[in-house]
This record gives sequence, C-alpha cells and structure tokens, in this order.
Amino acid sequence: MTRDTVVKVKDLSCISGKRYLLKDINWEVKKGDRWVVFGMNGCGKTTLLSIIAGFKDYSKGELEVLGESYTPKNTLAIRKKIGWVSSSFFDKYYHQEIALDIVLSGIFGSLGIDYLVTNRDIIRAKELLSELRLGDKINSPFDLMSKGEQQNVLIARALVSNPEILVLDEPGTGLDVFAREYLLSTVKDLSVNTDTTIIYVTHYTEEILDVFDQALLLKYGQVYAKGLTQDIFNDKTISSFLNYPVRVNQEREHYSISMEVKSKISDMLVRSR
Repeated sequence: MTRDTVVKVKDLSCISGKRYLLKDINWEVKKGDRWVVFGMNGCGKTTLLSIIAGFKDYSKGELEVLGESYTPKNTLAIRKKIGWVSSSFFDKYYHQEIALDIVLSGIFGSLGIDYLVTNRDIIRAKELLSELRLGDKINSPFDLMSKGEQQNVLIARALVSNPEILVLDEPGTGLDVFAREYLLSTVKDLSVNTDTTIIYVTHYTEEILDVFDQALLLKYGQVYAKGLTQDIFNDKTISSFLNYPVRVNQEREHYSISMEVKSKISDMLVRSR
C-alpha cells in the first residue's frame, strides 16, 4: 500500500530583502516518516519548519500539507493537526501568557485561546504539564519561567492535540539532563508505537536517534543532501557538509561526530599580555 504524502515542498523559496533564507527547496514527507533535519545555525531550518507548520509565508514555490495548500480559510484547521515546537519562533510571541493557556492554544492551532475550551481539554493540558514536571507551574507566566521550563510548555502545547505531524525545532534547547532524555524517550516511543509523522530539527548529532531513518541536510538555505540516514551520515558526506574532517560514529541508539579542533584563544591571550 502506498503511503500518503503529508508534506510536499516544490521549488520553495523564502526571500527577506535581497537575501534568500531558503532557495528552491524540494522535499516530500510520507505519512509515518521519521525525518531528522540537520544543519548549522542560520541554515534555514527554523524558516522551513515555520512555513510547513503554517506560521510563516514563503515567497515562491508550492507547499501542500496533509493534501492541502494553506489558505486564509483552512490555516487553523491544518495547524490543529501539527504539533509545533520552536522556542526561536514562539519566544517572539509568548511573554506574560500562563503555561496552561499556551498549552491549550495548541488545540486550536492559534497563538492564544480564542475558542471554547472544554473540561476535557483542560484536564489533558494539566496532565501533560504535570508529566513534564510543570504541575506547579500551570498558572505561571511564560516569561518568568526558566528556558527549560518554557521548552517543556511548548512540548506540551505540541502534544495536546494528538497531532498527525510532530515538528520539533531544536526541542532539546535549554532542557536539563533528565528532561532531555525524557524528550528523546518520548520521541522514540511515538516513533515505535504510533503512526505519527515526525520531523526533528537539530544540529547535535547525539540527538539523531536510530528511529530517524531519513535525513535532510540544509546548508545556506538549500538542500545539501536528503535520503536514508545511514547513507548520508558517513565520514565523507558530513566532512564535506561541514567543510571540516570528521568521523561519524553510529552508537547503539544514535549517531555521534568526533573531530579534532584546536583552540588558539590561549595563544592570543598570552601574546596580548
């Protein structure tokens, strides 16, 4: 049986001023796929995922999510089916909003609660916050929380609607050791036991779990490589991608990269004395 395409990106570009944030992106994600999107800071990862999640416009090209193109009439309906975590995006919008309201907004695909909330919705949101060790922060303003707490609020927001597509943009940012391992365990559990489509964005190879069987490399706003993770994460491809010799290791449950990097800062400081 052919799996449905849930995300289809064709010749997509996003331009800011005279600069391409993304250029001629072509990418297709099937239902139940588990993709890792890997790249360095500023390569366009967040821009691409913001567009797919329906929170940012693009300049040209085509985009279909769950069989539809975004329009003013269907944007919220599509967003409801996408769990979207991105501190670099949501930090611009959330300030004094309390944790519970932020989580509930995920049910509606909005940034706030503009619709009727049921008791069942509230119970589910509170259960998620408690599971993420935020049971005592339910009514806390977002801007008074630690970075890790904020990230867990966004994770709860993404999961509250039981989404068809889970889009995680650097979800481990700010998390402590336990919270990060819990997150990775949750992602693996969802990968193994549900048909949720997962797109996981990172620039840390230790977060690339063995369940991510497909990979997309982004560089300077363009697709550098895409395909099976095992075919892409090798010494030759990643060394070329990073413009630096590295060794790619496949551990029991994740990948890692080792490289020899020598800092010259101490020499500079000694010379300046």
